[in-house]
Amino acid sequence: DASECRQAEPALSSDVLGALLLEHAHLTPPRFVRALARAAAVRGAAIREGTPAIGFAIEDHQVRGVTTSRETIDADWVVVAAGPWTREVASTAGVDIDVRPQRGQLVALDPGSTVLRGSVFWSNGYLVPKGDGTIIAGGTEEDAGFDDRPTVEGIASLLTFAQKLVPALATASLQRVWAGLRPLTGDGRPIVAISEVGNLIVATGHHRKGILLAPLAAEQVAELIKGTR
Repeated sequence: DASECRQAEPALSSDVLGALLLEHAHLTPPRFVRALARAAAVRGAAIREGTPAIGFAIEDHQVRGVTTSRETIDADWVVVAAGPWTREVASTAGVDIDVRPQRGQLVALDPGSTVLRGSVFWSNGYLVPKGDGTIIAGGTEEDAGFDDRPTVEGIASLLTFAQKLVPALATASLQRVWAGLRPLTGDGRPIVAISEVGNLIVATGHHRKGILLAPLAAEQVAELIKGTR
């Protein structure tokens, strides 16, 4: 009830009349991705940064290699996991994937003396306290094509939401604002499947839950390659 909400999170607005308290964890996506890259390299993965894939070498309805701006890399299997750009990448192999970008804007706040003990989710957003002391407010859902620029309207809506949920954040200072693009499929469900090009796997469409579902998606891709799925 309302009093228990305030016991759990004293900074919550008095308008909050009830909530569910769930076990929850969060991480910092850029640091997580860098850690994955280091772990993959230790296990033998060759990572080519600044090397865009521009096409595929296809023979007998099979991908024989990936063409980059520098070379063609031979491959027995190819996984297209290009997020909101998956459709554009896969189309160079003649594969059409129903996925489009959806913009999500976020803002990092320095809350000063305001403290959140855990993440707080609302019907139209969330507040997440990070280890560096900031609170992240997110995130919008906008069909804006590949425009990943934050907007006044989008950031204003996040600040309004943050103050409504935690009134003391009205005095917080802005640290930064940014936006990203999420991959969204036509039916909203992720795609992890072998395409009509026999050895080309598509893994995309995880929308707002990309990191959350990444271990499962990776396991599904491995099973497709091994033939156990």
